[in-house]
Amino acid sequence: MERIFKSIDYVEQNMFEPVDVHDIARASNYSTYHFCRVFRALVGDSPKEYLRKRRLTIAAERLAAGESSILDIALDCQFDSHASFTRAFRQLFDVTPEQYRDNADPYRLKYKDQFSRHMLHHLQNRLDMEPEVVVRPETKVIGVSRQYREDDLDIETLWSAFRPSVPQIRNRVGTDAFGIYEAYQEDKSGFGFSYVCSVEVTDFDDIPPDMIARTLPAHLYAVFRHRGPISYLPETLKYIWGSWLPKSDYEYRETPDFELYSPGSRPDDPEKALSLYIPIGNRS
Repeated sequence: MERIFKSIDYVEQNMFEPVDVHDIARASNYSTYHFCRVFRALVGDSPKEYLRKRRLTIAAERLAAGESSILDIALDCQFDSHASFTRAFRQLFDVTPEQYRDNADPYRLKYKDQFSRHMLHHLQNRLDMEPEVVVRPETKVIGVSRQYREDDLDIETLWSAFRPSVPQIRNRVGTDAFGIYEAYQEDKSGFGFSYVCSVEVTDFDDIPPDMIARTLPAHLYAVFRHRGPISYLPETLKYIWGSWLPKSDYEYRETPDFELYSPGSRPDDPEKALSLYIPIGNRS
């Protein structure tokens, strides 16, 4: 958790500097991919969105304090123009900066408070879930990789699209399916990840067209059973990263984490829940 709070401190100390998600990730000593996964699960926003909301919150506070130059505030908060600042401000607060400056009422705004240890304490004492700690052997899988933006992952749709293709995988073994999170991408329009829908195979001798092969290494995992609708999955992930892991005798290891779907898995059936495999190691 200290690594995450170092990134939070970095954001606060560089609020008015041109920083990007890679800079924030470096402050935590995580890779950008793993940092973004953990940060989003814990804080509820991506690092980029958290920074944007914090900057707009500071801007709103300065407007409420009577600062008159909206352009100066916009430029200080790393917006390149009055127009782009106004669009972002309206999108978050439903009013323009001018309207808010003239009728400041901080209680009606969705201020983004700095993520704090107090918030973490509340989380750690609100939920309780004990995982099974297991060593899983190396597993070969074949499947389909799909790219998604940070806010538009629809797991059910991805699996529905993949299922008709499964019979093409002739060397399948067992009946489990694996949802693997991997690969951070970034371009001018934003950033996202890859999610691999896959099944276990004996070897990589026969990979169907348009599919990919992955090897999940032998590793120690904490296995959590997610019970309830798939829409509640962020709450389970928030508990794992924000409550269980910091209080456990383990630390997170940067190797792929994945969801395992056994036959008949249904997110809405507590007896047929999916399993979340989080790679861990003993604290040094």
